[in-house]
Amino acid sequence: MSDHSTPATRISGNQRAALLERLSSRDLAVLRFLRAQGYASSAHVRRMFFTDHATLSAATRATVRVLDRLLTLRLVTRLERKIGGYTRGSAAYIWHLDAAGERLTRAEHAPRRRYTEPALPFLDHRLQVTDTVVTLHELTRDGDTQLSSIAVETAAWRGFLSPHGTSTILKPDLYARLSTETYDDHWYIEIDRGTESLPVLLQKCRAYAAYRATGRAQAEHGVFPRVLWIVPTKRRVERFTAAIRAEQGLPDRLFTVITPDQLEATIRDDTAPEVPTAPERRNP
Repeated sequence: MSDHSTPATRISGNQRAALLERLSSRDLAVLRFLRAQGYASSAHVRRMFFTDHATLSAATRATVRVLDRLLTLRLVTRLERKIGGYTRGSAAYIWHLDAAGERLTRAEHAPRRRYTEPALPFLDHRLQVTDTVVTLHELTRDGDTQLSSIAVETAAWRGFLSPHGTSTILKPDLYARLSTETYDDHWYIEIDRGTESLPVLLQKCRAYAAYRATGRAQAEHGVFPRVLWIVPTKRRVERFTAAIRAEQGLPDRLFTVITPDQLEATIRDDTAPEVPTAPERRNP
């Protein structure tokens, strides 16, 4: 259970207006970020929204003040477990929306999202997804490349009919479009934490190939996005890449497999990773 949970009560129009008067644009951005990501560490919030401070400790203190104020307003709450990097205080927590924050950020007619204590493998995966989102924002914050679109998990999912006529859902962890004045790069991003077997990963690769054959992504984006797998170790890169190449009928040039430390080079295309790349690289 979270250590500051509240009943899932409705927010009246007057309560909503009163809350909004107490929130800054940055407060609302933090709440929307937690809505999209589900879970984020204090460091993730700092890296996203507190980049204008002279020192890391000043940015951390400002982050803690804002999160603690949102906690007092019962808009966010935190998990009992902490994470490494800091030894005390709110700088070490993992955060998610509390009931009032969930209601405040919920779209009209959308179902209520219920939070329960997550299992460690699920939480580890979600935090790595959050970290990838934050890193993409950081890599495109300054410079010519913009993160013009990003969709996380369910917002990126697409339904389609398989070659056998069964209803299937493609479930990328992320979809991202990065743009310059001359081209767009489209990516489906999968975060692997080493908990699934290679046959399970290959099955998902086959789902991407089947979705590509429908032409629906090409109609939506103008091109089929590259599929970027981010895996935890170089050894897993090698094994997974070899398995993709050996899989009969699987277009191996559709997939790129990297470790997290290769993300910047892959996105910036400074160095080509020694893995298959897709022909649909850049699209004027």
